[in-house]
Amino acid sequence: MSRRYNKKSHFDELRKNELTSRAGYGWEEGEEEKLLSMRLAKSSFDDIAVELKRTSRSIQTRIYQYICRLVENENANEEELLSKYDVNPDDLKEFKTKRDEYFTKVNARKRPSRYNKDDGKPYIQNEPRNINNDIRNELNVIRQEVRDLRRELRDIRDRT
Repeated sequence: MSRRYNKKSHFDELRKNELTSRAGYGWEEGEEEKLLSMRLAKSSFDDIAVELKRTSRSIQTRIYQYICRLVENENANEEELLSKYDVNPDDLKEFKTKRDEYFTKVNARKRPSRYNKDDGKPYIQNEPRNINNDIRNELNVIRQEVRDLRRELRDIRDRT
């Protein structure tokens, strides 16, 4: 098993604390609505975090995601939402930048589709040959041949 899965996450430590016992868990129905209503009532990120037993940063992120979702999917006015939920425009801009960088990195790691859409046949990508691997393979073959020759020579000497 890889080290990645054996390692404790930082959420394990956060969940030991009663104030952040829901950190890292999925959002349940009604939590986002409660967060938004508390923010409309001018509650601070820290107060909301204590109420929902999450981290202050997760509260901020959830509000930023909500605003982005409304602006991008429902053509809501971003400035009105920033004012309504008392969000700093620079913080939202930084969030969007980091979000876009993350998605770019994730998409760069995606493999191309295994099927050619035009003719329905599997697409097999030609992987570039690594010259170093070719040389290593040849060298290993030669080493094995030398071992075999030495063994034969030893057998011949032993017979005589």
